[in-house]
Amino acid sequence: MSLKQMKNLFVMILCAVFVLSVPVATYAGDGDETFERSFDLRVDAGTPEYSTLDELTGKTVGVVQGSIHPNLATENIEDVKLNYYNTQSDMIEALLTNKVDAICVDEVGGRDILKENSNLSYVPECLSIEPFAAIFGKTDSGDKLRGEFDEFIEALKADGTLDELFETWEYNDGEVPQVDEASSLPADNGTVKLAVNAVVPPVMYVADGQITGFEMDIATRFCKEYGYGLEVTDMNFDALIASVTTGKSDMSLACFAITKEREKSVIFSMPYMESRVIVLTRSIDTVSDGSFISHITDSFRKTFIREGRWKLFVQGVVNTLVIMGIAVIAGTALGFLLYMLCRGGNPVANGITSVFAWLIHGMPVVVLLMILYYIVFGSADISGIAVAVIAFTLIFGLGVFTMLKNAVSTVDKGQFEAAYALGFSDTRTFFKIILPQAMPQFFPVYKGEIVSLIKATAVVGYIAVQDLTKMGDIVRSRTYEAFFPLIAVAVIYFALEWLLAFVVSRVEIKTKRKRMPQK
Repeated sequence: MSLKQMKNLFVMILCAVFVLSVPVATYAGDGDETFERSFDLRVDAGTPEYSTLDELTGKTVGVVQGSIHPNLATENIEDVKLNYYNTQSDMIEALLTNKVDAICVDEVGGRDILKENSNLSYVPECLSIEPFAAIFGKTDSGDKLRGEFDEFIEALKADGTLDELFETWEYNDGEVPQVDEASSLPADNGTVKLAVNAVVPPVMYVADGQITGFEMDIATRFCKEYGYGLEVTDMNFDALIASVTTGKSDMSLACFAITKEREKSVIFSMPYMESRVIVLTRSIDTVSDGSFISHITDSFRKTFIREGRWKLFVQGVVNTLVIMGIAVIAGTALGFLLYMLCRGGNPVANGITSVFAWLIHGMPVVVLLMILYYIVFGSADISGIAVAVIAFTLIFGLGVFTMLKNAVSTVDKGQFEAAYALGFSDTRTFFKIILPQAMPQFFPVYKGEIVSLIKATAVVGYIAVQDLTKMGDIVRSRTYEAFFPLIAVAVIYFALEWLLAFVVSRVEIKTKRKRMPQK
C-alpha cells in the first residue's frame, strides 16, 4: 500500500470515528394514526396555497436537519422531496423566496412565525402529535438529574402551573414574561450545564439580549427549586445530542420528541408538553401592507432597534475579534517556532510538522472544530471559544510555517555563503540578512491568510460560540427576515477585513523603512 493510500485510509477511519461518535436523531415511530389530523392553530392566517397534505404530493418541503420532521414528511406525503436546513430561520426564508413549497415546524413555534409573516399560512392537517421532553446523559449523575426533573415536572402538572406557563408563553400579547436570570440563581448544590437552541419563539429564544422562553422558564424554576446554578449554552440543534452524550452539557431542552433512536444515546425525562408537527405554506390572498420605504424602515427597526438587537451584533463582533486576534498572534508565534525547529533539517521536527499539516489542512475547518470540541476535549471543561482559538491557532500557525518556508526559499543561497564567509553565525545570518529579504514575499501572503482566517471563523457556531454569524442567525430567528441581518453581517466582515489588512500593511511599510538606507 502506497503512502497516499495509507493517508486516505487514515482520513476515512478518522471521519468514521467522528460520525459514529455523534448520534443521529432519526424518527422511529410506529405509524399510529389514532390522532385527529384536522386542527385550528388559533391564529389569523390567509388561505394556504395547499389545503391538504395530499396536494403536496411530489412537492419540495423544507425540514430542519437533526429533527424528526424528515421522517414524518416522508411518511405522510407521497413522493415528497426534502430540502435540509441548519436553522428554522433559513427554512422560513427558503419558503418566502419560493425555494420550497412548504416547511415542517412544531405548532408551538408556528404561531409566532405566522404572526410575523402575513405572507404565510398553514395546512389545516397536521403530520403528527409529539410529546416533548428534556434529555440527559446516560450516566449516574444524568439519571439522578433526570429523576429530580421528573419530580419537578410532576409537581408542576399536579398544581396546574405547567398549563398556566404554557398558556402565558404561547398566547401572550407580545410582551415577554419575566424569567429569572441564570446568573442570579444560587449554586448551593452545583451548577447545571444546559444546552439550548434559542431560535424558536416562544419556546426558547433571545429577547433583550437574554435567552428566554417557555423552556427557559421551566429550567430556571427547576434549578431554583433544587438549589442549582445554571449555565446556558446556545448551539445548533444538530449539536445538542452530541453535547449531552459527550458530557459537555448535563441536559438539553429544545423540543425533543421522544424516539427510539434517540433513546439509544440519551435519557428522556417525562414529557412536559405536546405539540403537533404542522406544515406551513405560502398564502394566496396576501395583500401589500405598505410602501417599499415603510417596509425597509420597519425591517431596519426590527433588526437593530427592537429589543436592543444591535447589542447582539456588537457581542458577536467582540467574540469574533477575540478568536481571530489571539489566533493570529499565537499562530504567528507557533508558525515561526515550527520553522526555526525545522529549518535546520531536523528529521523529527520535520516529520511531526508534516503529519500535523497534512491532518489539519486535509479536513474542513468545521470538522476540525467538532473533532476538537467533542472528541479531543470532549471530557474537558473548556469553552467553545477556547477550542476555536486552539483550532485557528493551529491552522494559522501551519499557514505561517508554509509562508516562511516559501519566502525564505526565494532568497539566493549565495547570501548564506557570503554571510558565512564574513564570519556571521547561522542565527545572525538568518535574522540580519535572510529574513529581511524574505519579508517582501512573506507579507502579501500573510495579509491574505489573515483575511481568509476571519472568514473561516464564521463556522464556530457549530461548537456553541456566539460569533458574528451566529448572532445574525439569532436576529433572523426573531425577525424572520434575511435582508438586514445578512447585509449587516457581510458589511461588518468587510470592515474587519479592511481594518486588519490595513494594520498588516502599516507593519509591512515600517519593516520596509527599516531596511531602506537612511538619508
